[in-house]
Amino acid sequence: MPLAARVSDSHACPQKGHSVNTISSGSGDVFINGLPAARVGDATSCGATIVTGSSTVFINGKPAALLGAATSHGGVIISGSGNVLIGD
Repeated sequence: MPLAARVSDSHACPQKGHSVNTISSGSGDVFINGLPAARVGDATSCGATIVTGSSTVFINGKPAALLGAATSHGGVIISGSGNVLIGD
């Protein structure tokens, strides 16, 4: 099972000048290790959005984001919670 992604977890973006940045938006009322949970549709600090997520876990009606999830800039989430797994 992959690790849950949260605001401030890392995203590797292949677009020129973006490099490694962080997830910048998430749930306003669901927290993982004290940080807002990331979901499909949430943004990264380079302007990408998360486009893939869990097929079985939903947060506020949106698929939960997880380690390895893809983003709209062709990047991927490269870090997540150390102890919360998503049930895929």
